[in-house]
This record gives sequence, C-alpha cells and structure tokens, in this order.
Amino acid sequence: MIPSKFLHQSTLKSILFPLGASFFLWGCAAKDSYDFPPACPKVTVLSSASDYYTFSNNKDDLAHLVTKANILGIDGNCIDDPDNGSNKEKKRKHKAYTDKIDTTMSIVIQVARGPAAQERRYQIPYFITTIKNGNIVDKKHFVAVAQFPDNIDQITLKSDKILLKIPATPDRQPDGYELFIGFQLSPEQLAYNRDHFRPVQYKTY
Repeated sequence: MIPSKFLHQSTLKSILFPLGASFFLWGCAAKDSYDFPPACPKVTVLSSASDYYTFSNNKDDLAHLVTKANILGIDGNCIDDPDNGSNKEKKRKHKAYTDKIDTTMSIVIQVARGPAAQERRYQIPYFITTIKNGNIVDKKHFVAVAQFPDNIDQITLKSDKILLKIPATPDRQPDGYELFIGFQLSPEQLAYNRDHFRPVQYKTY
C-alpha cells in the first residue's frame, strides 16, 4: 500500500459530492493550443464501499465501535498530458500513438473515533480502480492516516493531489475509461455495509 503522506487534515473549500455519487471531474488549465480542456473520465464513489467501520470483540453495536469513516467527496480536474506533444510526428506519419489525459484528484474523508477506541491514530485503506468497458485495468491502493488531537474525536482529511494518466481518443475523450473509488473492506465490513445501509442511487454531475 502507498503510505499516506497522501492524506492530511484540511479545511474544506470545495463543493463536496454526496456519498454514492457518480460525477464528472471538470477540466481546467488546458494547453495553449486548445480553447478548452479535455474530457475527464467519469468518477464513481462505490456506495457499498463508501463507509468504513471497525468494531471491538467481533460485536457490531455502537458500544463496540472503534472507528468509522466516510468518503465525503472528490475534488479534481483534467489537462492534456504534456508528453502528448511528442506524438505529433507519429500523427503526421500516421503511426500508432496514444495521447493521455492527466486526471488529478483529491479525496475527502471524514474519520471518527467510537466509544471503544483506545488509540488516537488509525489507518484507513482505500483504493482507486480504473475500469475500461467493464474490465479492471488498474487498481491503486492508498492509506489514510487519521491522527486525532487530544479531546477531538472527529476529523476531516483531504488527500494530496493524486495523478492518474488516462489514455485518450484523438478527440481528447477518455476512451471508455472510468474511475471507481472506495474503502478497501474486509468481507465482514462489506457485509455490514450491505446489511445496514440502503443502496444509494447514483447521481451524475
């Protein structure tokens, strides 16, 4: 797993999307040769993996809750990969090439200590999976480190910027790629989410 220098406590200034949301990142800061940025891949927070609960003594009631975490939202944008310029000669000679869309995002996670918590530092694993036409082509693992100050039992973390390079079509579309985000859950945690939470209807932004 990638150690979490990626997450830190942050004051939120961006609009947060609801849990289970499926949305589009809006691009910005495009290359000078274009009047508008490339299209971003669709990003979905998996409703069944957007909550993270740990309990003590194998009992899933509130008195035994150690930690809980929620994915609150994602902030991001897209630009043309700077290396795309090196493909111009291949284009001119009609040779095979693949441009990329640089997709940059930050994940916002809220973490809370429960009544059974004994420590003030917890690690919360999460992932970003890249899907093309229904098939997994890549999965990256991260760890959010929640360090609770004294007398504080709930904090909000915002990751450093995470960069993903997504293959693009000639017209600067994400070529069928989508991104899925969620907590890395054990079978027991996944079953708990499915038993205790109603499915969230996906909403596209």
